[in-house]
Amino acid sequence: MFDDGPGVYLVTSALALAFSSYCRKYWLNRSRPPLPPGPTPFPIAGNVFSLDVARPWLTFNAWRSTYGDIIYARLLNKPIIVIQSEEIAKDLFERRSTIYSDRPQSIVYEYFASDFNVGLMPYGERWRLHRRIFHQAFRQAEIPTYHALQLRSAHKMLFSLLQDPGNYPSHVKMFSASFILSIVYDYEAKAKDDTIIRVNQRYLDIIVEAMTPLATVVMETFPFLLRLPRWFPGATFKRASVKCMNAGHDVKEMPFQYVKERMSTGDAAPCFVTEALNRAWLSVEDDIAVTTAVKEAAAIAFSGGVETTTSTLLVFLLAMVLHPEAQAKAHAEIDRVVGKDRLPSFDDRPALPYLEAILRETLRWHPVFPFGIPSATTTSDIYKGYFIPKGVLVFKNAWAMTHDETKYPSPDEFKPERFLHDDGSLTSDMMPLGFGWGRRMCVGRHVADASLWIAMASFLAVFSARKALDDHGMEIPVIPKFSTGVAVHPEEFPYRLVPRFPCTSEILTRLTGLEQS
Repeated sequence: MFDDGPGVYLVTSALALAFSSYCRKYWLNRSRPPLPPGPTPFPIAGNVFSLDVARPWLTFNAWRSTYGDIIYARLLNKPIIVIQSEEIAKDLFERRSTIYSDRPQSIVYEYFASDFNVGLMPYGERWRLHRRIFHQAFRQAEIPTYHALQLRSAHKMLFSLLQDPGNYPSHVKMFSASFILSIVYDYEAKAKDDTIIRVNQRYLDIIVEAMTPLATVVMETFPFLLRLPRWFPGATFKRASVKCMNAGHDVKEMPFQYVKERMSTGDAAPCFVTEALNRAWLSVEDDIAVTTAVKEAAAIAFSGGVETTTSTLLVFLLAMVLHPEAQAKAHAEIDRVVGKDRLPSFDDRPALPYLEAILRETLRWHPVFPFGIPSATTTSDIYKGYFIPKGVLVFKNAWAMTHDETKYPSPDEFKPERFLHDDGSLTSDMMPLGFGWGRRMCVGRHVADASLWIAMASFLAVFSARKALDDHGMEIPVIPKFSTGVAVHPEEFPYRLVPRFPCTSEILTRLTGLEQS
């Protein structure tokens, strides 16, 4: 076949090298600990056909009884590990944070205007800069400075609900958006059809729908799908990418330019953006890089805060409709502590443990990020006798953790009492599952916690949420349905809003009038 010696030598060397590589890989696989258990993958597809691709957290939770709390699987060509125990999550993401604090790199993030999201950034200097900007504004010591804005937004939400109860998703979203826009940009959102809120919603809708775990893996496996012309048949991912890029640009630029214009005329009040820029320009010479980081951090503070707060409050409202007994206990506690002549304030929080338990149970019952954001290991690791490869995607199945029957009996039931001692005092279980662990814990958790609490307290002080009635006066059954995607929320459901006191309208009119003046 070959006429000269060098040709034979090259072929022989190549075969020897391939054989040596195979033997080395085989020996390493034999000598290292086993991978975590998991279902047998199919060729090429992996475990995709075994999953509920719309709700993978449910499939992995069902696999728990067979494979345990650490599961290895493969989505197409992507190996993943799913953590299903809160204790293991603490071990890995807090005690071994140097290994588990990175994020996987993905071309999808750039194509869907998500590469500036601090939650998706790889661990490094850019992430540290963004994190520092967030921490300066949202550390726990700063939260009381936002209480007045949060309280005013909550009262406006009550008034809007009273005037138009059927449009409750819009009113809840306006609550979330209005105080966050005030905190971040000192921007007063319009009551209806606000341009900045509309752009942000379009951006979030595309992100949540398009960037599911499976869709992300498909786009990473077949990146040409993101490079097809928009007009090409079947170019669904590309068309969604173009829309998201446009919306992502507007989300970053529109409100930021609003602040910059006010700063140039000396009319800007203190807010996240102005304070961050002022601090940065005093200490950093590279103004362009810092300005970009502030702009990006502000956009994520706005977008992320609106989505999580809104979704959680919709879960709360659904829970109140379905569980009138819990609502009645909260009413009794608020009436006893706050009375009926005023609305709750943040000073009342320590004296309202049952309301606190409702907040915790809302986060547990239906977490809005049930599968979390994947991490990536920076090096290989051995944990509980299992081999965790370098660079593998590690998902935190928050749904499995919050529905662990050994810790939360009857997990599908809404029972705030599970967070209370027999004497009515709160347990020490603070339920950080909605906010993550370790170095990647949500930096906005303190402001989110305060916002959720004041919204729930204000609502329960004024209203009862009940099942809607049909034409014969019979209650209409509510069958909960939830959206799918990265973040989930209840789909619209029928309900009836009942003011608790005859003078509710007068009280809210007076409050909103005073707070606007």
